[in-house]
Amino acid sequence: MRKRILASLCLLALTAPVVAADVKPEQIAGRWSGATYGMQSGARITLDIVACGSAWCGIKVEAGDNCGVTALKLDSVQPLGGPQSDSLQFNGTLELMPGTEPYTVQAWLIPRPDNGVLALQITGDTGGEYRAYRRSFPFQAALARVQDAVCHAPATVSSLR
Repeated sequence: MRKRILASLCLLALTAPVVAADVKPEQIAGRWSGATYGMQSGARITLDIVACGSAWCGIKVEAGDNCGVTALKLDSVQPLGGPQSDSLQFNGTLELMPGTEPYTVQAWLIPRPDNGVLALQITGDTGGEYRAYRRSFPFQAALARVQDAVCHAPATVSSLR
């Protein structure tokens, strides 16, 4: 009987959702895809997020799974809401089209409450400053990790500037 209880507890521990201490910045790496809001209705975005120097770069995945430009640059990370938080917050910029004004963004790596699977939420604002207390944001995206990243980081770290 004890063996069954112990086996059940071990199985439960293996299948438990991600908890605060388990969410690591490296878990942002991968291909993320999802809906965007604030742009055209029903638009989707796919980004391959990879290590880029000491930061993270999101390469835009174009039609036909072709690697596009580096659109997302995230260079800082901290627990969202304090050290015991179950989420991580990244800060950076998102430039969807070369030559356009980039969004100043915050991205949150968050375990979903229903199953613990990580989700990536990105919100952004133009104007060079992220204003957290807006009622709405010009850019919002809710992304799910769909596979490992295929695209590679830019050749130089100077691309982060």
